[in-house]
Amino acid sequence: MRWQHWLVMASTAGCTTGSGSRMVDETFALGALRRPTEDPRDTAREDAGLAGPVTRAQILALAVARDAGLRALVHEARAALHAARAEGALPPPELNAQVWNLPLARPYALGEAGMYMVEARQMFPAAGSRDARARAAAEEARERVAALGARESEVLSQAGQAYADYLHGALEHRVHANHLGLLDAMLGAARARFASGGPLADVPRIESEQARTHRAMTRIDSELERARAALNTLLRREADAPFGPPADLAPETVQLPLADLLALAARARSELGQARARIRSAAARSDAARAESRWPTFTGALSYWQDPMLRPGVGATVAATLPWVWGGAAERVAEARERELAEAASADRVTVTVRSEVAVARARLEGLSRELTVLRREARPAAARAETAVRVSYVAGRGDLLAWIDAARQVLDVETEEADVTSAMAHAATDLEQAVGAALPRVAVETDALP
Repeated sequence: MRWQHWLVMASTAGCTTGSGSRMVDETFALGALRRPTEDPRDTAREDAGLAGPVTRAQILALAVARDAGLRALVHEARAALHAARAEGALPPPELNAQVWNLPLARPYALGEAGMYMVEARQMFPAAGSRDARARAAAEEARERVAALGARESEVLSQAGQAYADYLHGALEHRVHANHLGLLDAMLGAARARFASGGPLADVPRIESEQARTHRAMTRIDSELERARAALNTLLRREADAPFGPPADLAPETVQLPLADLLALAARARSELGQARARIRSAAARSDAARAESRWPTFTGALSYWQDPMLRPGVGATVAATLPWVWGGAAERVAEARERELAEAASADRVTVTVRSEVAVARARLEGLSRELTVLRREARPAAARAETAVRVSYVAGRGDLLAWIDAARQVLDVETEEADVTSAMAHAATDLEQAVGAALPRVAVETDALP
């Protein structure tokens, strides 16, 4: 994905010297975050590619590339990076001009003042506090960068779920089309049997079954249109823009062990990265509060004096706060420490939630995979054998049409269930990828047991 390089930079950039200013500079390198400029020719070429068979990877890539929410987060992340650099800078200097001893009756008579003074003043925060606050702001900026990963995961999930719905419609359409083909063969056999003296009622009974299937296909086609409209809208296209059939019809699963999935989620899940950044930010703010409670803030000033009746002169002033006397410094340290502990507890909660989501999503995918295996290895072959036996008997003039229709419906039901499970597996695999926070290797379900 176009965003992955940026997210890798966000997760690996670190403070190698312990200096807040160095950390801000490293983090600020991420200020290059931006979405590549869209070329209308590229967009037209990508849209043209959607007119043919489309793949899941193709849909996901376009959804991420065209998401406005990701662009908004890029600007927010860059704003936070600028704020982090500003946090590490000295406060702005002050320029102070004073006029003393103006006549009370004529305060506008500046030429009769007793003294003129111009002073430049600079404040120097408590030793170590500026560095700590710079580190805190840099971690907050990294949290905003990590939010890009969370948004990308959300977009990928939306696109993956929409594609799974589209896949379900395409599979159901294929299943019912196959059923119509079987009914056509059944109708031919009924007419041939009628020509040799068979019952006339078989023909209209099959035609009624065909009408029932056509009605079901009309519903399926409507669902396909809705799925196409949802995908087109997600890709910022007109709802009725041309959209080809899904190319990934085979069921897929993820075979990574749970331990590997949990380890990957600990590294890749953006919410965990955000939680860790908040902990580091809170710890840095605790350092800043402790520094401000231990060390004074100094202010230095250099002034120029001009007495109209005497020689000019210069003056210097140094002032310092006394944080040990009063001002609530100890309470601010306690507040910062409590916020640090709160962020640590929140990170633990997020960790538990992520592990639970991964475990549940994997269990659901495994359960669906086992269900599909039963359908393919047992239910579908058995239904096919039953339909074949009844068909041979009917064509030979011995079987009953209702038995053949019932057997054909059993085949339709099993294949419909298989389409449902295949779509549900696509949904579950998307849920698992969202829970882990990264794309996962998918493998096709074995089909060697199919007839």
